Amino acid sequence: MAMQTDPVCGMQVDDQTTPQVSQYQGTTYYFCSEECKEMFDRQPQQYSGYAGWTQSGGQAKSGGQAKSGGYNR
Repeated sequence: MAMQTDPVCGMQVDDQTTPQVSQYQGTTYYFCSEECKEMFDRQPQQYSGYAGWTQSGGQAKSGGQAKSGGYNR
């Protein structure tokens, strides 16, 4: 079990059990809900820098502020 950060809301997600997954620019992103996944899929460039950990376990690039409450870096 590896925990990933939902790039939309910042919630920790188990990448082995969540059915909500998207690919963007060669990186896999995991989501806590279908709503977060849909928000990401509409504008992935807005959220792609917010994932705490990429599929390989390395740090994702960061920048800006998240648009859906509660998760700001």
